[in-house]
Amino acid sequence: MPKLPAPLRKKLIALVLAGAGTFTIATHYTGYWEGKENTTYIDPTGTPTICHGHTGPDVKPGMTKTDEECLALLEKDMKWAFAAIDRYVQVPLTRGQTVALASWIFWAGETNFRNSTLLRLINAGQMPASCKQYIRWIYSKGVKLPGLEARRSADEWLCRYDLPKV
Repeated sequence: MPKLPAPLRKKLIALVLAGAGTFTIATHYTGYWEGKENTTYIDPTGTPTICHGHTGPDVKPGMTKTDEECLALLEKDMKWAFAAIDRYVQVPLTRGQTVALASWIFWAGETNFRNSTLLRLINAGQMPASCKQYIRWIYSKGVKLPGLEARRSADEWLCRYDLPKV
């Protein structure tokens, strides 16, 4: 059965109690899973990465960012993920479904999203089946990663059950 790790569940409950919006919750959720490295590192796919999983041509070896710069990059990347949801999703989503999907798009990229069975099932209104798609995305270069398995399990939980009730 999919689940949320206790520290993440507590953080989500605190955000819901504080009246945080879906974007803020998704940003914290994604940041939890991505972690934060203020200096450039190479991720499991061999991609230069910085902060909360930020990649792209602007990431160079030896870069260092402040915590504030890392948060700004994460928010920029999450805006991009939310824009992809707005472009391609044709049905209403719960807040939990939106949080999980935005985090997944952040990780998988817009092209993978646009061409995914996940999106096809969402737009067909087959939400239970779409929620089961997350667990398929637990590999990096053919290797199952336990961290991705835990993250996708949490994505599935949010997709199925929405944000924690308070």
